[in-house]
Amino acid sequence: MVMAQGFTQDQVKSILDDIDGSSLIDDKVKKLLGLAKMTTENSHKIHEGTIQGLKDQGCSDPEIFETIAITAIFNFMDRMADALGAPVEGMQEMVSQMQHQ
Repeated sequence: MVMAQGFTQDQVKSILDDIDGSSLIDDKVKKLLGLAKMTTENSHKIHEGTIQGLKDQGCSDPEIFETIAITAIFNFMDRMADALGAPVEGMQEMVSQMQHQ
């Protein structure tokens, strides 16, 4: 999906390796990626202050909602695929390629 936005695999890898230090994405995207990470790893810690902090830094309600919704959907799909042993078409190959570069 990110590569459809014009990023190469190398650029995606460099962003993921150092989100906060990346010059390829702006500060708002960095904040939203942080929210996505928090949604995945510690969703129980997201509270009104978390959301207000994002708003204070220029994130809109629709951007915040979309970030949480997309992250939750991908987490759901990943867990379903893992639990059912279902391969996600092309995903394993892409991850493997990124790890070997």
